[in-house]
Amino acid sequence: MPTLDVWSNAASSQLRDLVSSALACVLMRTDWPSDQARAVYVCSPWISDFPVFDNRYGQFDALVTQSRGSSRLRLGDVLIALASVTTVRIVSKQTEATRQFLAGRDFAGSNVHVRIAGDELHEKGLLTPDFYLEGSMNLTYSGVHLNQEKVSYHAGSDRSVIERIAAAYAELDRRWRQLTP
Repeated sequence: MPTLDVWSNAASSQLRDLVSSALACVLMRTDWPSDQARAVYVCSPWISDFPVFDNRYGQFDALVTQSRGSSRLRLGDVLIALASVTTVRIVSKQTEATRQFLAGRDFAGSNVHVRIAGDELHEKGLLTPDFYLEGSMNLTYSGVHLNQEKVSYHAGSDRSVIERIAAAYAELDRRWRQLTP
């Protein structure tokens, strides 16, 4: 199935399970492209440090080593772990949630880079070489756990998915270059 559409609400775990599973899979990737063209993009006007993995039994310790022993692994932990193997680019705007997320995380010295867009930014997505998650969901606790959202998850080796991921990279690379560091 090259594309999965998910409609969520607070009573459903489908969206949070999808985000968690997709990020776990990308953390397990061993053959990262060496060029910057395949960075991980996090694009969301509002971003918060919401729990991504329930790690009560230490099952994600090997994937997110810097937070080994924590019972909950948050988005910032996952991005820092990804930054140890590839570039992570965050595109957001000046919102209170994003300011708190960035202030609460020490990305200095990591391969996590942030660019702030203007108030017109409304795009939301998570792009990796393996998948593209796009839709109405902000990358916040409310977006993943509470709000009624509709997202599309594109993954697989079908030509249509490969083309969609390539087009998303072209667009996000273009936007990235337009924003000042």
